[in-house]
Amino acid sequence: MRNLVERFEDEWLKDRGYAARTLVEIQFKLERYRQDLGDQLIGHLDVLTVAEYLDGFSNNAYTKHRGLLIQIFAFAAAKGLAERNVAELTLIKKEAEKKRQRHTLAGLMMIVDADTTPIWLKRAIRLALASLQRRDDIVSWLKSSVDLENNTIKVSPGKTQGYDKPIHLQIKMGQTLREVVSECMRSPVASPYLIHYRPKSRKREQIAAKDHWTSVTPNYLSNEFSKARDAAHAYDHISATERPTFHEIRALGAWLYEQQNFPQEYIQVLMGHADAKMTKHYQDGHIEKGIEYIEVGADLAF
Repeated sequence: MRNLVERFEDEWLKDRGYAARTLVEIQFKLERYRQDLGDQLIGHLDVLTVAEYLDGFSNNAYTKHRGLLIQIFAFAAAKGLAERNVAELTLIKKEAEKKRQRHTLAGLMMIVDADTTPIWLKRAIRLALASLQRRDDIVSWLKSSVDLENNTIKVSPGKTQGYDKPIHLQIKMGQTLREVVSECMRSPVASPYLIHYRPKSRKREQIAAKDHWTSVTPNYLSNEFSKARDAAHAYDHISATERPTFHEIRALGAWLYEQQNFPQEYIQVLMGHADAKMTKHYQDGHIEKGIEYIEVGADLAF
């Protein structure tokens, strides 16, 4: 098994183009296999043996290790080192759902005010908080949608375009939204997008994968936000898997609108929701609900 892991690493893994962070995680797992299974013959690793090994991991770790072992045994079968992919025959488990905590205004402002947060990301956070738009719409929002003279900005939320009646908004900008939009418009970087940045390097394959060399992809926005959040130490008291992401900014914004006594219908339309129930889901969870006592009788007679 040790020889198989080494061949897998040398002949297959290096050509996959994984990010450095992902490679480190994979190599950590491979080292564990060397330690745990290295002296075993491949032919002795049947379904039962692999299943019992995987059962030693927690639910989410089980899923990740199973996925990697499937790749290793697929490589072994392709090289004639194994008759079949025994890992693929083990039980599939569903990863436990990650429960994200909600943002607080203080926590989010720590990220915005931090010197470690890039300027373009600060604008994206403020734009999301004031406009209540989704991540994908934030990064694809064009400067051409802005009319500063009439103080409006247009958006057609992408998620609603599959509805029977797609939603198109023309938003009258309040002071907070207008300020961040104006900053985006004044940026010295020539870009058609409100949210944009100047990449440190312009590799041809990276440029070809985007609409414009200055554009921000949704995943890049999420990843950079997570880095900035942790660098600002805004939520160090929350476990890494539960810290709020960029997506939860929208929920905080909806809650803040509610606290400022905006009608639910107003917030619902701004979020592009088809009904008020979804809007309420986003607003819940920012403060602990008070205990509500329900009076009941206990009249059981012996």
